[in-house]
Amino acid sequence: MARQLSGIPPSTAKGAMASNSSGVDCVFLSCFEHNVLFVASILGQGIRVHHADTVEMADLLLLATGGTVLLADTTFLDGSWEDALAMAGSVHPLVSTLICADPVDREFIASAQERGAFDVLWRPIELDRLRASIWTAHEATVERSLWVAEREHERRSNQHTAPGLCLETVK
Repeated sequence: MARQLSGIPPSTAKGAMASNSSGVDCVFLSCFEHNVLFVASILGQGIRVHHADTVEMADLLLLATGGTVLLADTTFLDGSWEDALAMAGSVHPLVSTLICADPVDREFIASAQERGAFDVLWRPIELDRLRASIWTAHEATVERSLWVAEREHERRSNQHTAPGLCLETVK
């Protein structure tokens, strides 16, 4: 069963990309629970870490928590970072994905950013770098969400303009 690992209750905001000024909901996709527990314990207040060990669980948690960041190990129970990127790209295209990799995986993970990863974090990951990367990824997701919402608002506004009605100001 997936669970929230930090001490802050999950967001109650409606919508998958709702802005939450009280922090970040981050889904950590990893089959190594000890890594997730460690990350959750060092991040502390402001970043809520939710553990998923499969792509399907990560998808569910991103929806349920309004998660804005997917943090993924290179491999997990039902796949790899490539599967995580594919899921995020098709189901959660606004969510920023961070990949946690070991230096030995450099060749294997070289194309991650070209394939949609927001960033690759190399182990051992410094606490300040991890925290900053999660916040930056969150801010990028919020910016993308706002941009999409503005485009949708413009599209709807244009649809409500009556045909033949000119809205220009006459001087």
